[in-house]
Amino acid sequence: MGDILKSYLSEQRHRVVDLDFVQKSITYDSKIVQHRVVNKVTGSEEYVRAFLITRLVNDLGYKPENIEIEKEYDIGRPKVNKPRIDVIVRDKNGNAFLYIEVKSPDEFEKDQDEIIEKQLFNLASQEKGHGKAVKYLVLYSFDIDDKEVRDK
Repeated sequence: MGDILKSYLSEQRHRVVDLDFVQKSITYDSKIVQHRVVNKVTGSEEYVRAFLITRLVNDLGYKPENIEIEKEYDIGRPKVNKPRIDVIVRDKNGNAFLYIEVKSPDEFEKDQDEIIEKQLFNLASQEKGHGKAVKYLVLYSFDIDDKEVRDK
């Protein structure tokens, strides 16, 4: 996974992610809203998010300042859970255009219905509760072979 991903990340015009594969550290561009600072790679899901954010900015033209990571919501009483959504891409009105749950390639196929319901639909309702619309819910990962990284 490393060489193809390293190559993709280093060849981009806008370097929005600095990923050190040896130290397993990661730094996101300061324009990206980080609700919880992520600076360590603890699993392959973080590689997927790094690729996705780089792709969103460089290949798809989204502005880094419209991207948020690790947005947390308070759910439940009296015991409060604090689930998080991995990536939100906001439109010019502050609504969630893309609401994205990222999974590692190995985890992508597991329990998809439950993930879509609990981590996408249920959390998206929290955005709506805060007066924000949500346009697209996305469960995202990638496939990597010897030549390229492909969206999944």
